[in-house]
Amino acid sequence: MELFITLLTLGLAWGALVLLRPEGAGVGPTWLRGLGGLLGMGLALLGAVLLVLGGGGLLGVALAVWGSVLAALAVWGGDLLWAARRPLLGVALLGGGMGWLVGREAVMGVWAALAASAMFQVVWLLRQPEALARLGWLCLHLKAWMVLLALAVLVRVPVPLLPEAFPLLGTVQMVLISLAALLWGWGRIGVRIVLLAGLAFVLGLGVELLGSKTGIPFGLYTYQGAPPPTVGGVPLIVPLGWFALVLSAHVLAGGRPWFTGLLVVAWDLGLEALMPAKGYWTWQDPHPLWYGAPIQNYLAWFAVGAVISWMYGRLGPSLHQDGAFAWAYRLEALFLPVGLALFGLWPAAVVCGLAMNVLAWFDRIQRLGWSKQAGWATNRECDL
Repeated sequence: MELFITLLTLGLAWGALVLLRPEGAGVGPTWLRGLGGLLGMGLALLGAVLLVLGGGGLLGVALAVWGSVLAALAVWGGDLLWAARRPLLGVALLGGGMGWLVGREAVMGVWAALAASAMFQVVWLLRQPEALARLGWLCLHLKAWMVLLALAVLVRVPVPLLPEAFPLLGTVQMVLISLAALLWGWGRIGVRIVLLAGLAFVLGLGVELLGSKTGIPFGLYTYQGAPPPTVGGVPLIVPLGWFALVLSAHVLAGGRPWFTGLLVVAWDLGLEALMPAKGYWTWQDPHPLWYGAPIQNYLAWFAVGAVISWMYGRLGPSLHQDGAFAWAYRLEALFLPVGLALFGLWPAAVVCGLAMNVLAWFDRIQRLGWSKQAGWATNRECDL
């Protein structure tokens, strides 16, 4: 198994560093940075899969950690690193060989190859004026809420390593997203964001308390045995999600309550598979539609999400005019399906991933199509 993963890792490195066509063949800087980031995240995902399957050990940790590091470095300067692709490959192979000689194991070779490659990239990039300029630009434009959102992403990384810590890590992640939402909203509408956060939290908590005790409006379910911290028996992560993720969906929807409702329902398609599996709530509804949840659950999610979105629009009309916080939902659309897949919930991973990402990028894809049609029409007029 270790030999197979070693060969696969070297194959990915070879494809990234050698088989790519140079810039003169039409490969641009953005394309190189994006592909390098995807390859790095592919390694990290491979490591996570190995850890979840229980046979990864040190190799899974190596791929998960160093794959994430290499992805970040590629996004930073993958186009610049292209100039150093041959010495970079040489350093990786040399480091892998030294690691194998020291440990006499394939996994040590992978560790050493990935570590040597990452260190070489850092040193090389720090000597490039363009890479330093990008760091300067990032420091100039970086906001506190962006840092919190990035930390919320990083908190997800240890989940495959420590599945028993999922309740703690999930709560920390949602708290970070909520703090990011507050800071971002403060910059848009000032202190009113605190009022909106309180209203969304209370409304979300209220419908969850009502629903878990009466079955209205979601259906028959309970929070009995839910992991702490809880508020009135409802896990803290739930009302925080009604505030922060619905705010992100509202921004992504451009302030349209009906579209926010659809985004929230797409998100819940994944939650109804993951959260009961982790003991957050238990369904007893006699008419299940999807992982124990009835159709009225999704109708209720649509309605509550749309109401909170309408409230955001009425009390904070300028919120959706800045689309930056939409990235909180887009990141959730990336990581939630991956988490579902890692826990073996494949139907939910596929359906939730498609629904969330199609809706998350729908407006942008639509605008791209319109711009292409406009360009085609202009060219036709010129030809005529």
